[in-house]
Amino acid sequence: MLLQIDITRIILVYVIQGILAIFFSLIAFQIIRRNKQRFNLIFSGFFICITIGNLLNMIYAVLSDELMILILNFLTNFFIFFGTVFIFIGNMIILESTVIFSIKRQNRYIFYYGISLLIGMLVILIFFEGVTINPLGYPIWSPIFFIYVISLVSCFSIIPMIYTTLKIYFSFETKKLKRKWLNHLIGALGGISILYLILISNLLDNATYRSIISLVGISIVVWAFLMYRGIGFKLKRE
Repeated sequence: MLLQIDITRIILVYVIQGILAIFFSLIAFQIIRRNKQRFNLIFSGFFICITIGNLLNMIYAVLSDELMILILNFLTNFFIFFGTVFIFIGNMIILESTVIFSIKRQNRYIFYYGISLLIGMLVILIFFEGVTINPLGYPIWSPIFFIYVISLVSCFSIIPMIYTTLKIYFSFETKKLKRKWLNHLIGALGGISILYLILISNLLDNATYRSIISLVGISIVVWAFLMYRGIGFKLKRE
């Protein structure tokens, strides 16, 4: 069953998030088209996951069935937060090379992070009413759901990503490489800031704050482009 939505939500969901989905999918395509080497595939994983999350969000925005909204919102959250780990993995490949940071280590980390995120969110959602739906159809997070997600994502994805990004920056000896990587660093920090603002928006049932964050969220295009531009020296062509 479809939900009647106002013009504001149409703009926020279908215009802004539609632009984001197109932009992120184009970047993912561009990265893979350059080369299908391991680093390119890992880096593109971030943009692919964010694209899937945005598309799922666009689907449930017009639904009124609470169960379907909860399911699609759960999948939206999973793909968006799961996607962040690929930036950290990409950094590890740069720091330790594809030989030292083996595919086995890479896949093990991605698997355990993904499983912890999936099962933890699912358990809290089912047994502790981790997410509820307000009268307007917006999912609202409970404090325990918020704390679990922000703790897991921060400890095993965001903080390691920031640490390795800074470590790579200080490892470069030439100003040219440092300047390029600085774009990536600024883009990553900007994207992380938007992510945390969205997390807070999910906790607060505040329409004004939600609208502001949705509009500010369009800046993710800038941050994503800076990340892509800054890491371009690693995205070799075939």
